[in-house]
Amino acid sequence: MKKRVFHGLAFILMAVFAVCCLYPIFWLILNSFKTNKELYYNTWGLPETLNLENYSRAISKGNIGSSYVSSIVITAASVFLTVFFGAMVSYGLTRLRFKGSGTVKGLFSMGMSIPAYAVIIPMFAMFNQMKLLDSFGSVIIAHVVFAFPMTIYILTGFFSTIPTELEEAFIVDGCTILKGYYKIILPIAKPSLATVSVINFITVWNDLLFPQIFLTSMDKMPLPVILTQFADLDSVDYSGMLAAVVMTVIPTIGVYIFLHDKIIEGMTAGAVKG
Repeated sequence: MKKRVFHGLAFILMAVFAVCCLYPIFWLILNSFKTNKELYYNTWGLPETLNLENYSRAISKGNIGSSYVSSIVITAASVFLTVFFGAMVSYGLTRLRFKGSGTVKGLFSMGMSIPAYAVIIPMFAMFNQMKLLDSFGSVIIAHVVFAFPMTIYILTGFFSTIPTELEEAFIVDGCTILKGYYKIILPIAKPSLATVSVINFITVWNDLLFPQIFLTSMDKMPLPVILTQFADLDSVDYSGMLAAVVMTVIPTIGVYIFLHDKIIEGMTAGAVKG
């Protein structure tokens, strides 16, 4: 009897938590179809009509098309470089033992405690000297640098759980370490690679700081920066902004739904050794 009561209470708590997580998205989508006037007097109700003018206004005023391209370029390059090199570094720190490997790993872990705001001025000066300002390269480099610590932290935990006998076996069979890494280790590490890819994707896709500081051309601005264009000095186009936000969050939600099982598997893969 106690077990049933406990399961019932747990179900109710999870249901309430699910509603709290899903309702903001549901509210966002509903209000993206309302006019600004209706948004004020009918904030919590259903829209009277499905007003698609908000989306057309978001596309024209916010230049969503070029912003989508900029966001895709920045996010894809940042995630690829982070995961590609982060996996190599993590495998080297975990498997290819060398003097000072523990210190190097500790330094990468310390990187998670450094806020971006603390180094934004030195980075701006460095990119200015390198003539990288107002280019995707500056934003991509900044994202890769700050995504590296978390990526290495997660992947080193996973690589440490892989039995050493597996590597000994493919070396005995005549396979080089590099070939074994690409043909055997990486396929095994797919859950953890998917986890860090999704985490980095969400972080880079929603980032406002780096593009706003390092980019000046409006045609290069990604979606988070474009959302600020809906606020003027004397008014805010809330309905158009909500429509733009819906178009902005759709890729994030889609990626998470598609890879959510891999995320859970990857986060728990390195939790227990053996």
